[in-house]
Amino acid sequence: MSKKKVLVNYTSRDFNSIKQDLREHARRYFPDTFKDFSENSFGSYITDTVSYVGDMMSFYLDYQVNESFLETAVEYNNVRKLARNAGYKYYGRPAAFGVASFYVLIPANTSGQGPRLDLLPVLKQGSEFSTSGGTTFVLTEDVDFSKPDLETVAARTSTAGNTTEYAIRAHGQVKSTVLYRNQLTVGNFQKLLRLRIGPSTISEIKSVRDSEGNEYYQVENLSQDVVYVDTTNPSARQDGVRQIIKPKIVPRRFVMEQDDTGTYIQFGYGSEESITTTDIADPAQIALKMTGKPYETDYAFDPSRLLDTNTLGVSPSNTTLTVLYYRNSSDTVNVSVGSLNTTSLVSMEFPRATSNTSQSSQNSVRGTLEVSNDEPIIGNTSLPSSEEVRHRSYAARFTQMRSVTRHDYEASIYMMPPKYGSVKRATVYNDPSSTNRRLSIYVISEDASGNLVASNSTIKENIKVWLNKNKMLNDNIDIYDAHVLNIGFDYEIIVDPSMDKIDVLNRVQRRLRSELSQKMYIGEPFYITNIFNIVNKVDGVVDTTKVVPVLKVGSNYSSVSIPIEEMKSMDGTYLKTPKNCIIEIKNLNTDIRGSAV
Repeated sequence: MSKKKVLVNYTSRDFNSIKQDLREHARRYFPDTFKDFSENSFGSYITDTVSYVGDMMSFYLDYQVNESFLETAVEYNNVRKLARNAGYKYYGRPAAFGVASFYVLIPANTSGQGPRLDLLPVLKQGSEFSTSGGTTFVLTEDVDFSKPDLETVAARTSTAGNTTEYAIRAHGQVKSTVLYRNQLTVGNFQKLLRLRIGPSTISEIKSVRDSEGNEYYQVENLSQDVVYVDTTNPSARQDGVRQIIKPKIVPRRFVMEQDDTGTYIQFGYGSEESITTTDIADPAQIALKMTGKPYETDYAFDPSRLLDTNTLGVSPSNTTLTVLYYRNSSDTVNVSVGSLNTTSLVSMEFPRATSNTSQSSQNSVRGTLEVSNDEPIIGNTSLPSSEEVRHRSYAARFTQMRSVTRHDYEASIYMMPPKYGSVKRATVYNDPSSTNRRLSIYVISEDASGNLVASNSTIKENIKVWLNKNKMLNDNIDIYDAHVLNIGFDYEIIVDPSMDKIDVLNRVQRRLRSELSQKMYIGEPFYITNIFNIVNKVDGVVDTTKVVPVLKVGSNYSSVSIPIEEMKSMDGTYLKTPKNCIIEIKNLNTDIRGSAV
């Protein structure tokens, strides 16, 4: 006797279709058992329950499948992980760089014709300063007040008219990241040990050491077992080279990973007994496989590197790890002019002090130190959205750690480590007037309020250095500031007579602010038809009769001005943006105005 074949429709995935299939299945194969399919019957209850379970399972199956691909993922953390697999990594909150002005009062010398040379200080690297909002900045270089080209003025005079103190102004670079320390206790040996070291805002790991004094080095991937380190040159006085770069084999190494739950470091699966390498590598053995560079590892993954190691590094055990890392002390680190005005932790030395220089005089000079920023300190940007991460990863996937096309250069700029700062938008164009492959790179940053401003010189210099290691040898790079075009627009809508006009207008305004909150790209046109589509989808709007773009000018807006009629396309459906410009709606609340009829 042949077995009865049951037909199942596998395309039914939602509640109603599954329920209908179950009823048809029961009527066909169990006609004598289930006869009552009314809404209040037990059979209807069973089919509803099974249909509900099937619908939920279909939903979660579709959801998990969608979250497994970069093109369809929705959750930010999943997009970030998938982008990392494609080669794009975004770590922490980028540092903000700027130049600060430092002022000290120096007593006059015995003749009164200048400051006392023995009291001219050196403000040491690592000194900390802060804003009224609590954001801390660190001095990245020594500031020497004894340099002859510094601005020096008479600050105080005696009753007789003689100068008693001189004010000296010097400049130094500061950055927003602050050094933090964390100690982690590690127990018994564990393969591929993964530890959380801090929040997700960490921008750089300075060092990782265990209680035995062993140092662990950060690498791009665990199969990489060689880094380049600086060593002191004993012949520096003769040849003028202070440091020598040497390849170093690092069995103790780790990789850094980040998500919205924190920052993690992961080690290999080897034990202490598996270390068989020497401290310094033989350049003759690795010169053909590695490219000489400082200890900022960044090169393409090579499968053949797996042949150089069988443990992917040593995993620490039964020790205490001391981790030093940098991160911003505040989420908003871009500051306006004059906001950096408080001394927090000052390290000052007096290299010209003599035996006659009293400690009280030195302390008095320390107490006069003041700080200010004459220009905005910028560089830190808001976290990229899921869509931004997705598009950046598309370009990063094909760069293969080299810059050939304009998309390669843009991807490399966005992948610059956060300790060097970051920009909000970047684009690359070939200079049509050049015959020697000059590339014009346009960048723009954000200020403390999230508005577009010109990037400072430090960030642009860091970008140029960062691109030099992967660019084509015959490419020449010029970095410029993109010009900001501030626009707004007026619109007019027809409202459903049965609905309140004010309520509908408020809903339209909220929808427009939400849709237009993301910054545009450099050279991206502004589509007026997109405004019509957004407004017409709001409940209560019958139609949008007109949208009139307006160029915003004045003290609070950009000084760049282009007649709006020259920007309009032939059919008037969009605004053409010059290649070196970016359109911004600066004030979403006031620059977008609507009326209802």
